[in-house]
Amino acid sequence: MTDEQLKTLQAQLLAEKEALEAGITMHEDDGENVELEAVDNHPADQATDLADEYVDQALEEFREEDLEKVEIALQAIKDGTYGTCTVCGEPIPYERLEAVPTALTCVEHASA
Repeated sequence: MTDEQLKTLQAQLLAEKEALEAGITMHEDDGENVELEAVDNHPADQATDLADEYVDQALEEFREEDLEKVEIALQAIKDGTYGTCTVCGEPIPYERLEAVPTALTCVEHASA
């Protein structure tokens, strides 16, 4: 992988990190008014709100997991190990990293 390719992937990862952090912050801010909204709601509305909250919690968990993957990839760039399969030690093809910048393994070891 060239230095230019590495810089491109690092920029992608940083942009993704920023977007994920913004999504996490936005979700934290949304949760502050839940109690006030529930005061005069019809039971069906409360059920819908509860279902929405479960979906929001699941999405939040996915965001946090994705953020962790991005941070691990960024640390690997700093450590000089980014783009090397953590299982076999072979270089990860640029095309794979371009498609999945958080990939830590080659395709062969992706399910390992």
